[in-house]
Amino acid sequence: MNRAESLIQIITFGEFKEQAFSVLSKCGMGHQDDDLVEVSDAILATVLQKFISGSISEDELEEWALFIECRDDINSDKNEGYIYALANPELMGAITIEKIHKMLLILDS
Repeated sequence: MNRAESLIQIITFGEFKEQAFSVLSKCGMGHQDDDLVEVSDAILATVLQKFISGSISEDELEEWALFIECRDDINSDKNEGYIYALANPELMGAITIEKIHKMLLILDS
């Protein structure tokens, strides 16, 4: 598994997520601009659905967003408002199922 594959495992809550963290710890933070991994609408919607279904907790969703914010090899520009809100519930309000449903409605429109 390379760095990009590891990032995808982590941001999609893939089955090899824990192994991916181990790989990343060995890769360091360096990357090429063409190696950026993007948080697409589809990835965001899938993760939000995981929260609604109870597959991931509020804390895991917040940690996911914080992870994305601190990585310069992940492009979240398209969804940076969502990522910011999820990473900062103390500023933006608690993460609730109702808010996540609203985010999904906006994403789908």
